[in-house]
Amino acid sequence: MVLNKYREDFRGYLEAIVRPLAKAGVTPNTVTVVGLALSLISAYLFYLREPRLAGLVLLAGSLIDALDGTLARLTGKVSRFGAFLDSTSDRISDGFVLFGVALGNLADWRLSFLTFMGAYLVSYERCRAELAGSGKLAVGIAERAERLLILIVFSLVGAEYVKYGVYLIGILAWITVFQRMGVAYQRLK
Repeated sequence: MVLNKYREDFRGYLEAIVRPLAKAGVTPNTVTVVGLALSLISAYLFYLREPRLAGLVLLAGSLIDALDGTLARLTGKVSRFGAFLDSTSDRISDGFVLFGVALGNLADWRLSFLTFMGAYLVSYERCRAELAGSGKLAVGIAERAERLLILIVFSLVGAEYVKYGVYLIGILAWITVFQRMGVAYQRLK
C-alpha cells in the first residue's frame, strides 16, 4: 500500500523504459517471464548463501516485473491471461525466494514458512475479497513491493541480516493479513 501510492508518480519513467521494448516487439508476457526467471536465479543464489548477489538479481527481477503492466497498457495488449500470468509468476517468485533463503540456512525454515504463509494470504485475501465484491482491497502495510524491498535491503547488508528481513516481512505480512480481514469484513458484511 505504501509504495503503490507512488506508482502513478513513476508512470512516465516506466513508459519511457518500455517504449523501446514495445518498438522491438517485446510482449508483456515475455517481460513477466524474464522477471520470474531472475527471481528464480535469485532464489538459487540465496540457496548458495550469496545474499548480496541474490538481492541485486532480485532487485533487477523486481524492476523488470514492474514493467509488464506498463508495456501491456502502452501497446494495447492488456489481457486477462496476462494479469493471471503476472499474478501467478509473483506467487512462484515469492515462494521460491523464501524457499531459497530457508534452504541456504539464512533464516529459520519454520519462520520462513510462516512468512511464506503470510505473504500468500496477503495476495489471496485481496483476490478473494475482490471477487466477493469488496471493491479494490489494496490495504495493509506490507504488499508485495514492500516485502521485496525489505528482503533486498537486508540481503545487501549481508548474510547474517537476511533472517531479520525475513522475520520483519513475516510480521508485517501477518499484520497486513489481519488489516485486510478487518476491511473485508466491514465491506462484505
